[in-house]
Amino acid sequence: MEIASEDGGWLRMRPLRYEFDAEPGDPTEDWLVVSVAAADHHGHVWQAESPCLTVAETIELANWLHRRVDADELEFIEPNVAFRELPGEPGLHLLEVSFSHENLPPWLPGTGPGRVHRIRLEVTADALHRAAGAWTAEIAAFPPRADLADW
Repeated sequence: MEIASEDGGWLRMRPLRYEFDAEPGDPTEDWLVVSVAAADHHGHVWQAESPCLTVAETIELANWLHRRVDADELEFIEPNVAFRELPGEPGLHLLEVSFSHENLPPWLPGTGPGRVHRIRLEVTADALHRAAGAWTAEIAAFPPRADLADW
């Protein structure tokens, strides 16, 4: 999936593989390794790979991108990446994507667990719809291996 901003920033996310080969006991143990690459509107680019989303969370992200979830924010068990929609111009969606822990840019100064880097992406409804479709297609290769009934 790629979400490209009208002002030059972008986000690319792609599920790569299950973190563990063994069948998980519950959905909170069904992790995916995800490739995350991003650029802010200043042209600072970075990339990371980490087991930052469960399979259930990838489905939540797809639903959020498709606007099937009535929430402005989307956070996950691991705080490596989070999404928030901010008030924006008519016809555009202003997304704030937060990165922390293993998904932080390597050039970010400082140390410690509280560091967060955010980018803002201003995108059209069509661009968001395309990103949602691409993400949905990509995660289809990684179906849930645990019962999501209690998720």
